[in-house]
Amino acid sequence: MGETLSTVQELIDESGPIDVTHIYEEWRDSLAGLMEQVKSRFELTLDPSTNGLEVAGEIGSGIHGQVQCFSGPDIDWMVYSWMADPKNGFANLHLTISPGAHVDIPGFGLAFANFGARPWGFVDLIPRRDIVTNRDYYFKYYEHLNQGWMDIRRSNPKLDWFTSPMAYIRAATSPIAFCYSGPMEQETTDIIIKTGQDRMNDWLAFWDDPTPVPADEQEAMKDHTVAIRRTVSELDPANHIAIRLFGQGIADQLVEALWGAHRTLPHAFGKKA
Repeated sequence: MGETLSTVQELIDESGPIDVTHIYEEWRDSLAGLMEQVKSRFELTLDPSTNGLEVAGEIGSGIHGQVQCFSGPDIDWMVYSWMADPKNGFANLHLTISPGAHVDIPGFGLAFANFGARPWGFVDLIPRRDIVTNRDYYFKYYEHLNQGWMDIRRSNPKLDWFTSPMAYIRAATSPIAFCYSGPMEQETTDIIIKTGQDRMNDWLAFWDDPTPVPADEQEAMKDHTVAIRRTVSELDPANHIAIRLFGQGIADQLVEALWGAHRTLPHAFGKKA
């Protein structure tokens, strides 16, 4: 088990041009499958504010991308997106989900990527309570996943843990976050995709027995959730790549879409009786 300390931009520059279209297609297929799981469980509506955030192009044929964002009674904001130049070693795909303010369930965050020659994956359950002091929250949502986190770390010597050079990004991840890259082998993508599927299954299971948020705390929970989403979106180091690919103007639009700056749908507070 190694460690990577380079920035995203450095990883791409160090690798040089490399065609990762075959991995990108796997990322797209897996992301679509996870999206279908979510759509089958929740009522979701595409927010009009993200209409037009696409760059046309067939898979693997130059720079292209898409951002679609959804909301519904139980889901405050869901991002289904990708931007890529796969023939030159870059792909960055996201599925991030913020639950509504009426439940204390953690958020879901996933990224499949290629930053040059090494496939990269990030999967996390994003705390919306203080897991240092809130024991009930920690034990309900995190402790039972710790052994699996340890098993991955012990059993996969080819993987490199990705340590972001940016302190904020390190602070924003939970103790059970998966954040690894590995050699361009099928085993690497298999591990990343399986981990994404496992965490999605865990996250969906949380909805079978969610802890409700008291009515007088829901507005604060909504504000906290939006603040997490906005700060992570605006400080994401990969934003520099979006600027390089699409220019500052479009990159700013993409970042604003990720946190819902111009949303038109209401925030999620649960279905009304």
